[in-house]
Amino acid sequence: MSISQMEFEIKQTPEVLGRLLMGQQQFETAVARIKSSSIKSVMIAARGTSDNAAHYLKHLIEVELGIPVGLASPSVVSIYGAKLHYSETLVIALSQSGQSPDLVAFVKAARDGGALTLGITNDTNSTLAKSVELHLDLLADREIAVAATKSYTAQLFASLCLVMGSMM
Repeated sequence: MSISQMEFEIKQTPEVLGRLLMGQQQFETAVARIKSSSIKSVMIAARGTSDNAAHYLKHLIEVELGIPVGLASPSVVSIYGAKLHYSETLVIALSQSGQSPDLVAFVKAARDGGALTLGITNDTNSTLAKSVELHLDLLADREIAVAATKSYTAQLFASLCLVMGSMM
């Protein structure tokens, strides 16, 4: 019996998490830059499955670091053109593909508003990855199945690595 593409990708998850563990330098670099900034709040922007990972990251940051976190509505910028003020704020954008136009518009506006920006994507060459100051690569390789599997789990693990690194 052959397995589905989705099952095939789910079975790749342990290897993906292993690569993230081996690639801790990217987390150390991001954490060092964040710690050197005077961050007083965090705003997270995400869509779809990544929005679920954003809720997990929000919980981790608030419980473990005691920093207030908000979940962004990117359309405030991408549709309504609001000019937001984000001094002393870390803005994190979560996206598997890194191609969501509203997330890209949001992080660009956040940078213009004084935020330090961090993207967590599965594509280092994505528009989002190139629009942020700091980037974490999920190292999950390409996903073909419609439902995000290994990249979603990688987002959860990357969130944990980022927060735990901030506690050191």
